[in-house]
Amino acid sequence: MRIEQLRYLVEVAQSGSITLAAEKLHLSQPNISNSISALENEIGLAIFTRTRSGTRPTPAGHNLIQMAEDILMKWDQFAEAARLNSALINERLVIGATFGACTSFLPKLLTNYSERYPFVELQIMESHPAEIEERLFAGEWDLGLIGTPEEMPFKNLVAENFLKCRIMACVGGKSPLAAKKSLTMEEIREHAIIGTSEHIKEELQSYGPIREMFHSKHSEVSKRVISEGLGIGFYLDISLKNDPYVMTGNIVPIPLQEEHIVEFYWLHAKKKLSPSSEAFLKELNMHIPQFIRLNA
Repeated sequence: MRIEQLRYLVEVAQSGSITLAAEKLHLSQPNISNSISALENEIGLAIFTRTRSGTRPTPAGHNLIQMAEDILMKWDQFAEAARLNSALINERLVIGATFGACTSFLPKLLTNYSERYPFVELQIMESHPAEIEERLFAGEWDLGLIGTPEEMPFKNLVAENFLKCRIMACVGGKSPLAAKKSLTMEEIREHAIIGTSEHIKEELQSYGPIREMFHSKHSEVSKRVISEGLGIGFYLDISLKNDPYVMTGNIVPIPLQEEHIVEFYWLHAKKKLSPSSEAFLKELNMHIPQFIRLNA
């Protein structure tokens, strides 16, 4: 008995025809028919009844086919685990990520991934969506994690949306704005702005000139300035859930009156993924329910 014989049984049962099963498996009809007959002779039991209208499982065959499906599922899980774990030993994985991903869910995800696949050489490149797309298409980077407030076509890449977050205005705990239930862009524009995205800047500038007091890509530095009451910053709600500044009351997140959503996508070039990339996306998909709970 061979594993491919079990695959033939399942496919014939699902197709109801040896001919259709052969077409789907890209094999000849006699090849599958002879293989099934050999298996029936080996176990001394008829698995299928062959008629002009099709091929149907016998009562005993029906039970065997269900067992074959279970065996194949376990076999595929085993093969995938073996392939992923054995192929990652000296592999390098380069991920391009936007600032929002780097300051929210990505650090925890990377920790879990590194523990599970300790031999992968990880490299994270913080960048903007356009460069991430370009590098992925050129084959220079393996995966991308993009957060964007605008719908993007990703024409030349494989992409999937996996998370939605809200942008929050952040003020110091002693700021007169800290008691506000929500803030408008017009209200925010009257205060100094602490390091924000081009998208938010454009929104604010539609109400008039803005005063950008401090700009840094280092999130913790910006938060320290905000906590001192020197201006207003913007962060994703998911990144603020367990933030020490927020938990101690030094920073107060306030919803924007007109909700601003950032949608996150994972993406890659249209080619076969490396084992390390497949493993990363698998880890990401495992954690999506946790991200959603944090975001609730």
